[in-house]
Amino acid sequence: MSEAVYVSDLELDDEHAVVSTDTTIVDATKKLVSLQRGILIVLNDDQNVQGIVTSIQILNAVASGDDPSQSTCGHHMDTDVMEVPLSDTVAELAQSMAERKPHAVVAVDDEGKFKGYFSPNDYREALARTQKANLGQLVSKD
Repeated sequence: MSEAVYVSDLELDDEHAVVSTDTTIVDATKKLVSLQRGILIVLNDDQNVQGIVTSIQILNAVASGDDPSQSTCGHHMDTDVMEVPLSDTVAELAQSMAERKPHAVVAVDDEGKFKGYFSPNDYREALARTQKANLGQLVSKD
């Protein structure tokens, strides 16, 4: 019997905050600074992921000369985001991530609505849980 670890098994509701495409860079910066670590997920009104904002996008917005109190996340966000269903296994996710190499990975439900951010810490946890499940299978076969 396989003890696969699924994306839905992971805690994906930390290490991020949510903003809209019309959130200003100033407001996004305040929100990003309030996080200990993480990123901002940019959602549209339907809760679909449009992109992400990290300190890199904030710095690019400032460096471009745009007025950060007027410029928006929608204008400066990074759109290289891979969406994965909650029903995917971590093994499937790891393979897809290795092939695509996205800037961010987010979990979505069956309707494509945002359900969580798959952070580097989540990836480490997922690998550890997968290794533990695989080790348990080896021990039970003996």
